[in-house]
Amino acid sequence: MKTANPDLNVEVLGINRLNDSAYNDLVTSERTLAWLQDREDASVWDNWHVGYRDVFILDSQNRLRAVFNLTEHDLSEAGNRAELKQLFLRTAQAVDSDGDGLPDDWELRYFGDLSPKPNEDTDGDGIDNFTEFAFGTNPTDPNSYTSFKPSMVSRGQQSFLSTTFRRRAGAVLDYFIETSPDLVSWSRSTTEIVESLPKIRFDGTGTSEVTGSLKHANDIQPNGFLRVRAVPR
Repeated sequence: MKTANPDLNVEVLGINRLNDSAYNDLVTSERTLAWLQDREDASVWDNWHVGYRDVFILDSQNRLRAVFNLTEHDLSEAGNRAELKQLFLRTAQAVDSDGDGLPDDWELRYFGDLSPKPNEDTDGDGIDNFTEFAFGTNPTDPNSYTSFKPSMVSRGQQSFLSTTFRRRAGAVLDYFIETSPDLVSWSRSTTEIVESLPKIRFDGTGTSEVTGSLKHANDIQPNGFLRVRAVPR
């Protein structure tokens, strides 16, 4: 599920209880909900003390913020839908109290306070804190590398330059995939670039995966470059 408010990122993941595994097909048929089966070695339901039809709402650091039971709060009633919506909105809202372009939750998670600046390179790896935030790397670990995966992809008998990368889910930042024939003039025209829809990985990083590729094949356009820019809103 994606929230209608583009500034927010809400991910919904279903986890079936152990003794209901026979009904997984009924739940997932003709639906796009990400659905996992609990196992004895994971015991998610037991460890989280989950009740039947509970909705557990976690913040960006995977901390439990609320539990909303769909049996006690029937979503056919407008008041219950409004209450659940507000729980999602309050939990998903990104807060940047010092206005430095780095959300408070992210700064507190990695640094313990709000003192880091976006243009600082805390771990000395040549990548500033803003870029680490934008592309989902750890600003305190010099071995946490950016996720860019350049490749040549084939469509038919032709090859195209492509890159896959992680970006912040939601719309705290704007991302622009741009192309150039000479590394001087850059364009983000949709006539030049194909961009995939973001893929949520449900790995707790708050990022999604995007792929951008050139529309023109290498044999037609021998020189082509791609870059990705992240810009604060």
